[in-house]
Amino acid sequence: MSSSEKSFSVIYSVLGLSLAVFIASLDSSITNTALPQISQALHIVFTDAIWIVNSYQLVMVALILPLAALADQVGHKKIFLNGLVIFIVASWCCGLASSIDQLIFARALQGVGAAAILGTNIALVRLIYTAKNLGVGLGINALIVALGLAGGPMIASVILSKLTWHWLFFINVPVGVLALVAAYALPISNKQKNQAFNFISALLSMVMFASIIYALAAFALSGSVLLFCLFMGLGALSAVVLYIRETKQNYVIFPFDLFQHSIFSLSILTAFLAFIVQGLMLIAVPYILFRSGYSVAKIGFLIAPWPVMGAIMAPVAGILSNRISSAYLGAIGLVILSGAIVVLIYFQANLTHGLIMLCMACCGIGFGVFLTPNQRMLMASSPIQRSGVAGGMLNIARTTGQAVGAALVAVSIQFTEKSDSMMLWLAALLALLAAVVSFYRKFNLENDQE
Repeated sequence: MSSSEKSFSVIYSVLGLSLAVFIASLDSSITNTALPQISQALHIVFTDAIWIVNSYQLVMVALILPLAALADQVGHKKIFLNGLVIFIVASWCCGLASSIDQLIFARALQGVGAAAILGTNIALVRLIYTAKNLGVGLGINALIVALGLAGGPMIASVILSKLTWHWLFFINVPVGVLALVAAYALPISNKQKNQAFNFISALLSMVMFASIIYALAAFALSGSVLLFCLFMGLGALSAVVLYIRETKQNYVIFPFDLFQHSIFSLSILTAFLAFIVQGLMLIAVPYILFRSGYSVAKIGFLIAPWPVMGAIMAPVAGILSNRISSAYLGAIGLVILSGAIVVLIYFQANLTHGLIMLCMACCGIGFGVFLTPNQRMLMASSPIQRSGVAGGMLNIARTTGQAVGAALVAVSIQFTEKSDSMMLWLAALLALLAAVVSFYRKFNLENDQE
């Protein structure tokens, strides 16, 4: 293959991967803004409509690790392409749904496709880019994820101002088809041969994560301590059985072995804490502004600087990670994020449009500076043949962190009178804790592969 052909192959690969990751990330948040309209159109109560979001997240989290492990065995490209096809078909079914049951089922099917896409995307980034350009590649990937997650409410507001809620899902179809065509240029990874897929461990992993996410969702919606304890207990029991089983297996689903590496463990913990903050803030801030009398359209405009600045800083941070320790960059970004939240708290009673947008911009800068270096440090601490599972764990940390953030918002609203301040203080303290964990990685770099 000539150099020009290789260049075009890389361009097509990046395009296909980026478009697929964007729509998979986008559908984690795009329906939030539309839930009141969907519940009214389908003649259902709002609490039932929330399962349109929960069904997608629950299935996605439950399947990310099993599909990532399967991808390590049969090839990342194969799982990715099949997942993208499922996602496109499911998006079309979502747009055609005429009842809440049909929509929830189609969203769950979307979650299957999203799990395959997000469970393999970081491993594919590692295959597309050379070691020298890995930071840039991870920066682009982080940019796409940030745009999808944080841009969902704004994109939904634009679509709903002109079209019905069905088009929130129909727009995935042409984008997905374009991604599918371009993604055929993706490189083929080496497979782990002579290994039987561990179905029992995969099932235990699915039950573990699905139970945890369901427990958080049920508690956030109903406040039921019994349901929370029951499903958290089931998740904990599955985790114990999985650990006992995995220590006796050669081919594992959950990467307990990778957690023996301090850098990997600390990077997952940093990501988990940071995504709690993101999930909390991107629900709490619209809630606070809506209660203050702002319209949905204006709220989307005021929050826009977060994804915009995050998108700008993610690739910049990837380039900087070639020269500056990822531990330092992650800590700096998270301190900026925490500081911006504290400013919001301090001026909470006298917020102006300019101050809100400035704080959101600083939050985006901080989160963008953290995101790419953290991904790079995590992937560098795992063997190349375990890229799928390592990337899957990063996506698990993201989704579970966002679920915990949403649950903290619900708990604050239900059980405290000063919920606005409580939510913001929680976010600021968790961001600061994540910064400490990120900085601490510097003292464990003797085992890092950067």
